[in-house]
Amino acid sequence: MPLLVVEEAIARHPEGVAGVFAVCVTEDAARRLKDRILVERVGLGQAGRAIKFLKKNGGKYCVFAGKVEKAPVLAGLKFDARAVKILARVRDFTDNELMAQLVRELENEGFEVLPQTDILERYVVRPRVYTKRKPTKKEYEDILFGLEKARGLASLGIGQTVVVRNKAVLAAEALEGTDEAVRRGAKLADGKGGVVVKAMKPGQDRRFDIPTVGLATLRLVLSGGLKVLALEAGSSFLIDREEVITAADGGKITVVGVGER
Repeated sequence: MPLLVVEEAIARHPEGVAGVFAVCVTEDAARRLKDRILVERVGLGQAGRAIKFLKKNGGKYCVFAGKVEKAPVLAGLKFDARAVKILARVRDFTDNELMAQLVRELENEGFEVLPQTDILERYVVRPRVYTKRKPTKKEYEDILFGLEKARGLASLGIGQTVVVRNKAVLAAEALEGTDEAVRRGAKLADGKGGVVVKAMKPGQDRRFDIPTVGLATLRLVLSGGLKVLALEAGSSFLIDREEVITAADGGKITVVGVGER
C-alpha cells in the first residue's frame, strides 16, 4: 500500500519525485520506499519527530497507507510528548478513534489529510464478480449474511472481517487482524468451504482504515479450503489485482464486490 500511494502521488505531483516524501513507522515500508523517495523512519510513538520532518520538508498534503499493528500501543510502548498529547484525547483504543485524533493533530498543524479512496481510486472494488467462478446461491446468501455481520462488527470498532458458512459466523476479526481471523475460520470450516466477507464501518472516515485485501489474504482463503472472498464494493481496496484473480481462478475461488453504498 505505501508503494502504491507513493507511485500515485509522484504521478500527480507537479514536481514528481522531488515533491513526495514519507514518514515510515515500519522497517518494511522504509525498505520498500527508501530507493524511491526521501524517507524518515520513526518509531510508532514518535509523533513529534514525524510532524517535524513533514514541516521541515514543506509538506502540505498527507495520505495514510498500510497498516500498523495496534498491539504495541497497548503494551507499554514509550511515547514522545506529542504522542502523549494525542493519546490523552482518545476516548478509547479503537482504530477509528486513534486515527481520528492523529488526523486532528495533523490538521491543527496545517496539513490536509486526503481520503485514501481519492489517491487510490483505481484500486477501489466495484460491484462485480472478478473471477471465472461465480458464487452459488447458497454462497450468495452467506455473502449477504456476512456483509451485514461485518458491517456491524466494523461499526463497533472491533474489526472488518467475518468468515461465514451456512449463515453461521465461524470467525470475527479483532486485534489479531484479517489473516488470523481467516485462519481460524478456515480451521472451523474444515475444508468444507466458506465465505470471507470484508466491509467498512458505516460512515467511516475515508482518510484512513479502508478495508484492503491482496494476494496474501487470497492465498489464505485458498489454502484454508474456503471458496469465496467478498469485499464491500465502493468501500474497499483490492490490490495485486491481476495476481489475485489469476490465483483465484487457478484455485476455483470466487472474488466478488458486493453491497455498494
